[in-house]
Amino acid sequence: MMRDAGRRMSRFTFVIVVLCMTVLCPPVVWAEGFPPSISKSVIDTQNLLKVDEKKEFTKVAADLAQTYKLLIITDPKPLTLTQYAQQLPSKFTINDTTMVIVVSFNDKKIAAVSGKYFTERGITEEVVTRKADNFFTPYAKQGAVMKGVLSFVQSIDTDVKDAKPTEIVAQTAAANAPQNVEAFPVWLLAGLALVAVFGIGLIIAFTLRKRTLKEIDETDEWRIRTSEQLNLFTVDPSWKKEPGRIKEKYLAILTSLDDLKKDAIVDVELILADAEEMASQFRFRRSRDILTEARGKLMHIESDLEKLHIRLENLKETLQDVSSFKEETNDMRQKVERRFSELKIQYNVSFHTLKERLNQLDRETGEIKESEEKGDFHVARDLLQQVRDNLIEMSEELEKMPLIRQAIMKDIDQEIRQLDEDAKEMVTGGYTSGEEFFLARLIKIRGKAEILPQLFEEGKIEETEEQIGKVREDIEAVYQTMEEIVTSRHRYRQYMTELPHYVMVLRQDEQFLAEELEDLAQRYQVEEGEAFRYYQQIPVLVADAEDALEQIAAAEVPEAYERHSQMLTQVAERVTEIMERRELIMKELNEFRKGETAALAEVKDLRASVARVEQQLKRLYLPAIPSYVADSLHHCRQAIASVEGALAESPLNIQKAEMLLKQAKGQVENALEQAAEMVRDVRETEDKVQRTNRFRRKDPEIGKLLKASETAFRAVRYEEASELAAQAYDLAVERYGLD
Repeated sequence: MMRDAGRRMSRFTFVIVVLCMTVLCPPVVWAEGFPPSISKSVIDTQNLLKVDEKKEFTKVAADLAQTYKLLIITDPKPLTLTQYAQQLPSKFTINDTTMVIVVSFNDKKIAAVSGKYFTERGITEEVVTRKADNFFTPYAKQGAVMKGVLSFVQSIDTDVKDAKPTEIVAQTAAANAPQNVEAFPVWLLAGLALVAVFGIGLIIAFTLRKRTLKEIDETDEWRIRTSEQLNLFTVDPSWKKEPGRIKEKYLAILTSLDDLKKDAIVDVELILADAEEMASQFRFRRSRDILTEARGKLMHIESDLEKLHIRLENLKETLQDVSSFKEETNDMRQKVERRFSELKIQYNVSFHTLKERLNQLDRETGEIKESEEKGDFHVARDLLQQVRDNLIEMSEELEKMPLIRQAIMKDIDQEIRQLDEDAKEMVTGGYTSGEEFFLARLIKIRGKAEILPQLFEEGKIEETEEQIGKVREDIEAVYQTMEEIVTSRHRYRQYMTELPHYVMVLRQDEQFLAEELEDLAQRYQVEEGEAFRYYQQIPVLVADAEDALEQIAAAEVPEAYERHSQMLTQVAERVTEIMERRELIMKELNEFRKGETAALAEVKDLRASVARVEQQLKRLYLPAIPSYVADSLHHCRQAIASVEGALAESPLNIQKAEMLLKQAKGQVENALEQAAEMVRDVRETEDKVQRTNRFRRKDPEIGKLLKASETAFRAVRYEEASELAAQAYDLAVERYGLD
């Protein structure tokens, strides 16, 4: 029984240990990764915050006595945010005066871990949780995460400044106290239990009361700060000197400000008094609900205050724009009217359209005054801006009127007369068959030009400009037509000159390709390709070109151009296109014969190399040529002849020819090397014999070697002769110091 109990106790202990390890050591592997460093004031690896929000936190944290750092993460799951924050000290070094604030961006939750300095001043985990509920959560629910963080930090900093370091007292209880064998009476145990429960209830109640009162104090501090912000909101006293409608706008803003001061702030103060009364009555849930209502009102007050700031700035900006636009439009109106009067006198016309536009400005000015009287200053500003734009447009039109007048009275007329002269010159030069071709266009252009003076006198400046542009476009179109006619005539003459030459070239190509393609078909087994298509098109194209030239030659010159211009152009373009392909065809033919041409060139080089060596050997006037050299040169000529025979076969087997050519090149290289070695032996023998000959009689051994070398030389053993001559030379150097 004892052994089984021990086993059950062991199993129970093991389960407890596993559960504790599971609770105390959560699976960090699955949690969001930790940042590489927390040296910066804001750690946001995923850029969840805006740049302005990061700068704002950095600025606020820099002004505080302690160090505050903000870590932004997306989601700590599967950990809780508190567990994630509690693991930071094991990952990074956190100083005593440093607090790291962790914000889960998706969950809108906040947690903090800090050094010993904060703990000694009462900033415990419960305080952090309460601060988060009171100062961060209301803002986070509305999407203002950074505003909630700043409010949380300021509240923590205030508590740290007001608190004194706590003394940590270790309390020890007496252990192993002697137990009395006699049992206590039941009534005494029940009484002690009731006293303990009552004491614990009192402790909990007063703890909750203290916490609630602290929250009330924090909310009251928030109210005081908001009240100070309301008192700082001021308006320049000069508004009292403004006209009635403007004064009403300022009064409305000040009235709203007074409502916030007198009503909203007072309401919050009364609500906090109710919350404090509920806390005194130990009605903590009701007190918290009232505190939530107070915080909501404070947030609305701050929002309304921000809106008042915006209203004031917008009003100032609108009034400033209205004032500047009025001054600018008055000056521009005077300049426009002055210039308008000058032009009326100068040209002696009414310009009634422009006059009507000026009258329209008077009506718009009346609407502006009416809007100002109603207090619609935004509408007045928009109307003033519209009037200013219209005046700018009219001023630009008035400045352009002298140029437009000159274009109507002088430039357009000259351009039309010049066009008429050029058209007559085209007819005279034979480029067209009659004047009717240009006459209809000239009549249309003159009709458009006759409308221009009337439009100008009516003051329709924009329409006049458009009409002048249309007249000039029509003139330019006629000139473009003339240019096309002249270009076409020149091209016609060019084709008449070049086409006979092209026909002759095509006939030559036809003769050349007939033989070349037949050879390709027989020797290379090639019967298709660009060259074959080119050859097939030549007869048809030559026939069409000759037919066109014959028809043109049989007609008169003007009639030939009118009747056959298009036909000649089409034929010439076809001929030009096929001539552009001619170079490609020749390249294709060369590509077909590329292997054969290269092989023939190499065969020619090999034969020249063999002939050059034979001539060199003849010039040496040797007793005879060694058989191995003569046989090698003979084999080279046979190999070269076999390559030439393979290249002359029909059909051509280029692979066979290339293989034979490779063998021939090897034989030629071997023969050339043997001939070079033989020539070298001959020249060395002659040189050393000549330089050693004077010691022949003086030294019998040298004379014997020289005689043996001469005998070997006459016997066509040039290598042996070279070696004997070298031995004689070496003895002469050794014995007589021969240089």
